[in-house]
Amino acid sequence: MRFFMSPSFALCSILSFSATQITSSTASSSKGSSTSTGTNPASSSTQPPPDVLLRVPNLSVGRIELDVDNLSAEINLAAEVASLVKINAGVQVGIEKVNLTIVDVQAELDLIVRLEPQVVSIVNRTLATLDLAPGLVGLLNGVTDVAGNVVGNVVGNVGDVVDNVLGDVGGAAGGVVNEAVGSVDGLLGSITQGSKSLNYIIDDSGNIVQVTGVAGKTVTSIVGNYQQNMTYTGQAATLPGGLVEKTYKYSPLGALVNVIFNSLGQVVQTTVVTSKTGTGSKAGSTGGDGVVQRAASGLFGLLGL
Repeated sequence: MRFFMSPSFALCSILSFSATQITSSTASSSKGSSTSTGTNPASSSTQPPPDVLLRVPNLSVGRIELDVDNLSAEINLAAEVASLVKINAGVQVGIEKVNLTIVDVQAELDLIVRLEPQVVSIVNRTLATLDLAPGLVGLLNGVTDVAGNVVGNVVGNVGDVVDNVLGDVGGAAGGVVNEAVGSVDGLLGSITQGSKSLNYIIDDSGNIVQVTGVAGKTVTSIVGNYQQNMTYTGQAATLPGGLVEKTYKYSPLGALVNVIFNSLGQVVQTTVVTSKTGTGSKAGSTGGDGVVQRAASGLFGLLGL
């Protein structure tokens, strides 16, 4: 029997029908009655387990007629760790003026999604940092407020802000903030020039990023990389999974950085071993304001700014 439907009604019908088929097929697969054959790509011994797996072992369609004027579809994958890291990956597809007729079709569908190692590394590093310093979650909102005041050069109000966040702008505040900064990877160091603070971090691609405050806003810019601006110390170590860790020195701030490469020589992760904070071109910035500036710089490094 041949039938026709309006575009909106036809679209609802096909989507409802597909959802019913997928639910039914998935249920039958769990009971062992799937009719799928061939090699299972998700269980191959040479591939890691997928991050997302959608399997429709048996999809049968008698007859479908579909008229569409404009159809768009969007698939999103969202991952969030506390309020520190948010990752969104998605696919958007759009088609116009489609007339589709499907008759007596049987199909098998496997959708396998594997995230890039860099995405997994970002989440793993964030979780590892929180495991070492769980207090960062509670201090996140307060330290963010302090960082905004420092970048905006409102130094006169820093004492009151830190007092509201940590309860004591003196030794207790300095100890807590220093402990938080010590747990953050990526901070090469800070340089204070008059009322302007320049913070330098290294991202997971090996780029040296300068973070400054301009008119109360945070501005980031790439000013170099580990290949051009750092010196290889000759220290190297072999890590599991075919990874190699090499140590580089960033002389302007006296920082040592461990750079991890994969088997193709690509940078997959960087970690700052030691760093310094100074005034002008020399190290030695001290006092409550310097502690808060280092806290802000460490937070920028954790968030990948």
